[in-house]
Amino acid sequence: MSISSDSSGVIREGNLQVFFHDSLTRTAREQRLSANDATLHYLTHLLTDFAHSERLFDHTAEGAQLRPLATLYGDALTAGSLRERRLWLRRLGDLALFVGGLFSGRLSRRVCDLGYCIAMGGNAYSYLHDTASGDKRDRALGEVFGELADDFARFVDLLAAVTHHSRTDGQDLLELYGRWLETGHPSLARRLHTLGLATGSSALVH
Repeated sequence: MSISSDSSGVIREGNLQVFFHDSLTRTAREQRLSANDATLHYLTHLLTDFAHSERLFDHTAEGAQLRPLATLYGDALTAGSLRERRLWLRRLGDLALFVGGLFSGRLSRRVCDLGYCIAMGGNAYSYLHDTASGDKRDRALGEVFGELADDFARFVDLLAAVTHHSRTDGQDLLELYGRWLETGHPSLARRLHTLGLATGSSALVH
């Protein structure tokens, strides 16, 4: 299946959702990964959102940045309410899962970083599962977070397989960012700066 676009060349959100959902369902079956439909729908929306770089990167005075997982965790620890803490941890879990999948080939050569990414994301989702309220929607999301926490590494593998076969502008930017994370080469940093992405202290996995 290909992703269609309108006459301007812009990929429509609905097309992305259909593409990612079909790819996730097919790849999960191929990998013999048992996942509830609700979990696959959650991952579909995650991939659709993060395919747009403005939804993935935080925009600061220094430019667009990927915030380190440790910084997100620190924000969660100092949150003023349970609701705020859960929002930070959901961002952490989503980011760890997406970036772990997208950069799995590189992170696997730095086992400590990949293990850290998996541990941080898995623990964040586990907390979200354990603190879900009795509200019907919250309980349903809690079950999704529980499934993601219990098999986080395999869901990283699932997203790695799907994103490997689906390149979008935002993901191409991440590919360049991943090469810079691995090598630190100045020419890659200059290209990122040209695209509006700050390097400096913006490395994700600390």
